[in-house]
Amino acid sequence: MTYTSTREILVTSALPYANGSIHLGHMLEYIQTDIWVRFQRHIGNKCHYVCADDAHGTAIMLRAEQEGITPEQLIAKVQAEHEQDFANFKVSFDNFYSTHSPENREFSEYIYKACEAKGHIATRTITQAFDPEKQLFLADRFIKGTCPKCKTEDQYGDNCEACGATYSPTDLINPKSAISGATPVQKDSTHLFFKLPDFEAMLKDWTRSGSLQSEIA
Repeated sequence: MTYTSTREILVTSALPYANGSIHLGHMLEYIQTDIWVRFQRHIGNKCHYVCADDAHGTAIMLRAEQEGITPEQLIAKVQAEHEQDFANFKVSFDNFYSTHSPENREFSEYIYKACEAKGHIATRTITQAFDPEKQLFLADRFIKGTCPKCKTEDQYGDNCEACGATYSPTDLINPKSAISGATPVQKDSTHLFFKLPDFEAMLKDWTRSGSLQSEIA
């Protein structure tokens, strides 16, 4: 088979979370992607394979606390481990980085400020579960209690693994913080939302312009 046109392709994979080791599911994806990238280069295309550790989130903060180190120290330790694992499996990135970087912060702030200046950011007050001992808001997965449907104990705040029911954390019976064991309280917090409907027309035009595969568009 002969390929006559040259493409320039940017490739990435799902970012591994910076609170633990690479598992087989991760490695399967990266090896498959690496094979595809090598094939594209073999047939003459210019392929850039980039990825990074996802270094933000409550789970990282909690893991660092358990290990008695700072989140930054955990992020650095996990990244070194991830890079060694990828090297051992011959997965070759053009750049493997971290979301905890000055570049990511600079561009995130730039995009946010540009959207805010043009009125594309909305502010709303949201009521969330709050851990009074740890003094932090709790995501659904950090709340456990008794399922309101089947009454199975020790279920997460968004769904029951026993009966498959989905619900709000406020529906749980005897909810507890999975972090401290304290009973969560309801507390208001201010959230920022990107006004995606502002870009509906542009996105419809772009997704149907031929720039994307038909399966995606």
